[in-house]
Amino acid sequence: MGLQNDSSQDQAWVCRMIPHKTKHGFVAALARLKAYEDVPDAPYDKIKRMVIPDALKYSSVAVQELENKRKERPKLAYERKK
Repeated sequence: MGLQNDSSQDQAWVCRMIPHKTKHGFVAALARLKAYEDVPDAPYDKIKRMVIPDALKYSSVAVQELENKRKERPKLAYERKK
């Protein structure tokens, strides 16, 4: 059974990162955890959201490279089958 939403998935990641034998630390860490799926309420809803063009450029280039790699492998497999 998969996790239903992003917040439960994030909580599962945090649970895996915390030492599992220290219950006191585990409970305290989960109590301090703040995870938001969208823009949270006050005070963060009034802060201007920013876009970093250099980061977008880098991520789009990285995604394009990964996409090309992903398309090459089936192409080679198809050529070998012919």
